[in-house]
Amino acid sequence: MCEYLQSRILKAANVTLPSSTVGNNYTPNIPKELETLTQHYRFLNRLMHSIRLLRKYPLTYFAAHEYKWSIHLIRLQNILQLYKKVFTFMPTLPSSLLSCRTDDFKSLLDILSNISKSLQEFHLLQEKEFQDSSIRAHLDDRNNNFETDLSSFIALALSRARRQITLDRVFIDHPTRPQLLTDPKDIDDAVVNYFQNFVPVKSTFPSPYFY
Repeated sequence: MCEYLQSRILKAANVTLPSSTVGNNYTPNIPKELETLTQHYRFLNRLMHSIRLLRKYPLTYFAAHEYKWSIHLIRLQNILQLYKKVFTFMPTLPSSLLSCRTDDFKSLLDILSNISKSLQEFHLLQEKEFQDSSIRAHLDDRNNNFETDLSSFIALALSRARRQITLDRVFIDHPTRPQLLTDPKDIDDAVVNYFQNFVPVKSTFPSPYFY
């Protein structure tokens, strides 16, 4: 009977209670400008790949490509305007792909390649500046902790990250009265009780000296 009740409680808990995956992976907060630049650079690479496919398989060209190009053209113009200080030239983009078929899309690919290289160099520069600023901020925090919080200073110096697991439920597998705890206070009390009374603590004492 208790096993049946336990299985029913667990099944109901898994269905109704929220759950989350706990991990210790740290992801730095990338500046919005750098993230936008990365997206534009990836867009250019995808666009160049599509043009290369058209060049390799010219028979796949049809009217729908013109509509797609009209949308891409707007974004390309926005990129050129947004990063105009990056480019040493302002290329003239074709208004349609039909005119690019005369040289088998070579001129268009050259233009896109130059834009992509300029964005790549600018992206590497911005990424390096972000890394340098992150390192400087980390060092400043560590130095400040040396004066205000010595334990945090030691943890940062040793690259130790605090890890914790947040429990939103605890199931007490009692032989006659199984319980599912969801109240945070009850969960804290149950966890403290478990570690105080059930987790073995092994201590190794030095061997006594015999004379």
